[in-house]
Amino acid sequence: MMMLTAPAPAASEEGFIGRLIAWMTEMFALAGGLVMIAIMLVQSGSVIGRSLPELLGFIGLKLPRLAIPGDIEIVQLGCGIAIFCFLPLCHYRRANVLVEFFTQHLPVRYRSMFDLAANLLFLLIASTITWQLGHGAQEKISYWDTTMVLRLPEAYPYVGALAAAVLWTLVVAYSCVRSCQEIARDHVIGPAPSGDH
Repeated sequence: MMMLTAPAPAASEEGFIGRLIAWMTEMFALAGGLVMIAIMLVQSGSVIGRSLPELLGFIGLKLPRLAIPGDIEIVQLGCGIAIFCFLPLCHYRRANVLVEFFTQHLPVRYRSMFDLAANLLFLLIASTITWQLGHGAQEKISYWDTTMVLRLPEAYPYVGALAAAVLWTLVVAYSCVRSCQEIARDHVIGPAPSGDH
């Protein structure tokens, strides 16, 4: 006789705010991905522009070096923005590095208690970083600092990173509320923890 087992309960649907946060985190991550592609194209173009004349010199072609000026600045500024764009989605999907060896077999309620403690710590860290970025952006705007080679205003990347950091802080605050709801309901809300596959 074959025994049928009930499937594991799926994570419950989130409300409007949860779906809005999910959409916003995905849009910021998409923007971060586009920034990374742009960085890759700039860096690749610069490397090819510097290397191609030497490679083609063997066959007698003489080309000028065509390195992109300020490519290092573009990479540095772009990476700073992109990293912050990925943080909200990472936290929303519970993709941060966690040590789940001791908690993976606990009921949802008890795991959510550990998650709440971690989320509260993350909230302190994220809000501090966001506050410092805001302070840094304000200074960059008031002094109108620019990069060395391209003279790009440094305030723009700070403002971009600040917008992503504000969203990250909101996501962490939402995750605290979500953990409290999971403790009360003994039920996973939104994306399942990484150990639940």
